[in-house]
Amino acid sequence: MRHHVFAAAMLSTAPLAYAADDVTLQTIKVRADKPSNIDSVVLVENTQAQNRTLGGMLEHVSGVQSSAFGPNAGAPVIRSLSGSRVQILEDGQSILGMNALSGDINIPFDPLFARSVTVNKSSDSVRFGGNAIGGSVDVDSGLVSRKMESTRKDVELVLRKGFNDANSQGLRANFNDGQRFSTNLQLSFQNIGHYDIPGNSKAGVCNSQLFPAKGGVNTFLADSCQKEARIQQVYNKASQPFIDQFMKENPDWADGDFSFYTNQPTSVWQRKTYVNPANPAYVPGTPSMTQNKINKDVTPDYHGTLGNSDASNSHFGVGSTYFFDRGYVAVSLDSKESEYGVPGFSMENKSFGANYDEGLPVGVIIKQDKYALEAHLRDPVAYIESAQLRVSRLNNASGERLGAAKANDYRFDTNQAELLLAQRRAGPLSGLLGLSYKARDIAGSGTQLYLPDASTLSRALFVKQNLEFDWATFDAGFRHENVAHDIRKSGFKTSRNASNSTLDDKSFSLNSYSLGASTRLGQLFGAKLRYSASERAPDVNELYASNRHYSIMTQEEGNQNLKAERARNTELTGLFANRGFQLSATGYVMKYENYLYLGHSGAQMANRLPLKYWKQTDTTVKGFEIDASQTVQLGAYGKLNLSAFADLVKNKADNPDKLRAHNDGAYLPNMPTSRYGANLQWENRGWKTRLSGTRYDKQKYLGKSVSEEVPLDGYTMVNFQVSRALQVPDSPFASVEVFISGSNLLDVDARPHNSPLKYIAPLPGRGFQVGLSAKL
Repeated sequence: MRHHVFAAAMLSTAPLAYAADDVTLQTIKVRADKPSNIDSVVLVENTQAQNRTLGGMLEHVSGVQSSAFGPNAGAPVIRSLSGSRVQILEDGQSILGMNALSGDINIPFDPLFARSVTVNKSSDSVRFGGNAIGGSVDVDSGLVSRKMESTRKDVELVLRKGFNDANSQGLRANFNDGQRFSTNLQLSFQNIGHYDIPGNSKAGVCNSQLFPAKGGVNTFLADSCQKEARIQQVYNKASQPFIDQFMKENPDWADGDFSFYTNQPTSVWQRKTYVNPANPAYVPGTPSMTQNKINKDVTPDYHGTLGNSDASNSHFGVGSTYFFDRGYVAVSLDSKESEYGVPGFSMENKSFGANYDEGLPVGVIIKQDKYALEAHLRDPVAYIESAQLRVSRLNNASGERLGAAKANDYRFDTNQAELLLAQRRAGPLSGLLGLSYKARDIAGSGTQLYLPDASTLSRALFVKQNLEFDWATFDAGFRHENVAHDIRKSGFKTSRNASNSTLDDKSFSLNSYSLGASTRLGQLFGAKLRYSASERAPDVNELYASNRHYSIMTQEEGNQNLKAERARNTELTGLFANRGFQLSATGYVMKYENYLYLGHSGAQMANRLPLKYWKQTDTTVKGFEIDASQTVQLGAYGKLNLSAFADLVKNKADNPDKLRAHNDGAYLPNMPTSRYGANLQWENRGWKTRLSGTRYDKQKYLGKSVSEEVPLDGYTMVNFQVSRALQVPDSPFASVEVFISGSNLLDVDARPHNSPLKYIAPLPGRGFQVGLSAKL
């Protein structure tokens, strides 16, 4: 029996994920469209699971969680990194837009028909630039046929009914002539009126821990809970034994309640002696002042229902491929639209004493159109095995609404092109050369602008080489990239607290490289080692943002003097495989120079928004991931797969200065907590069942926002799915698959620690979907 030792490196934390490639040492091959197998790469296949967001689809992968900005927005968080540090691609082209800069803007994603998602948890800067310093996520949309299908026609109809989950309808079709042309069509819709929750929308700590035992108010918690919390000093009328008779007769002379009481039985006013009567409410030994703790909700605290959690999504896409003897050319058009509420959240966060009933809900509108061309040519010239060209135009418009009124709209128009040349293999050596071009224009409108109009141009050259022997594999890569940000004229104005007096154009020259090795250690064991040095240019928000950015509950101020971010990453993986059992253990250390973060100034601005500035400090991110899997063949009873995982990540400043330590702490707030879980999948004769459970621990490594971050209780998420493939004779359907799936079966109050809305919007409660997929 031949042991495929290195397949363990690609273990998933759930049975939905599979190895990204055949990782047997002799067959490793660097290709233009596949990552190195020395990286921590996982391929997640899309099934009938209840995927609401891209982050939700991937959160069962060890080391990956969802940002969970409510149930309708969730981006992948890889080893505590997200946003501009994790490159999001679709069919190999970046779809980063406002979703990288503002957490409430979801990544456009079709949960019904996206074919699969490839996750690279290692730094992927050599391949995809500085925005992949923390890894990359590439969605295979299913619109492009890269090989001719085996059947001439494939039409699939999908219907899903949700119970505390979305209703979905979709149509997917492929038509081809079996030789030259293949066309894919996708049409899908999802909608839900609201999500139910097991208790209150606001966490219990929003009431129990607003006023710490040591005194004062936890302002960070009050602002995060969107509460009016303050302490009034009130005179205690029972603290003095006598009522001042003169003040009783002359109340206009009084300065407050305390003027009417005294410790003396008599008092003299204007040479007249007054006898002071006893105070019937007097209680000896009581203090003269008492505290009145005010605790009012600025936004509603819903019970049983998560307010403003409605959502609707639509998607239309078409792609057509022409095949010829040495390759193919494909074009595609893709349009996605979303409209949803941000639950429990008010952009206004009204000030003390305001009429909170006048607060308006926040909504988000997204429209994204993508036009793409992809071409692949085998043996174009001598010494080149293949050439691949990708060109795309991405138009993304994202807007926030305050009630029915427009707060802001931002339009991201991006043109991209990439040429990949895979060199012909020479003995153990193979590799590729790449050229990349990306031009992005940002334009904003509305009353709540926090970014200027700007253009960003990125040009890069990169090379990757691979050496493979019977006993080991080695790879190396290098990328040089130039990034330039240009400010365009607009009506944008910086705030009076801005770091930047005038906005200037900025440019950065970046270099990234990586080295890796994998080897067998006997018949059962293996090991992989990866070292990378990566650089990332600050993005437009980090350089130029100014004014109130409500979606992150902050007055955000950029700094155009920021330097490029640098990371030195070391990753070691141990592997074991024997008789269907696979084990993978990975430890990593990422040393950042000039790590970018939003630092608290210690001041609050209008509507109690904290004033934060983009700053830099040296930071270490370290952690581990363990994956285990056992496959059991049951003969006539099918196949059983058992898997388990655990992960932990820490993101900590190396030597924080006094201001950072006092205002932000050594650990940043909203960091992912440690997890461990198990999954079971059984398949037999058309039946498929899956049961998974994941435990999210209470966070131990807490950050600050002047006041210390308050941790929430841990929780366990349990999900299941059962499906059955059926043959329906004497019907127009070639096959029908019916399924039922359930999420949060324990109906727990689930609040991910890394969610910015964890104090005001839990994850949805117990929910189910039933549905069918019928193929013609």
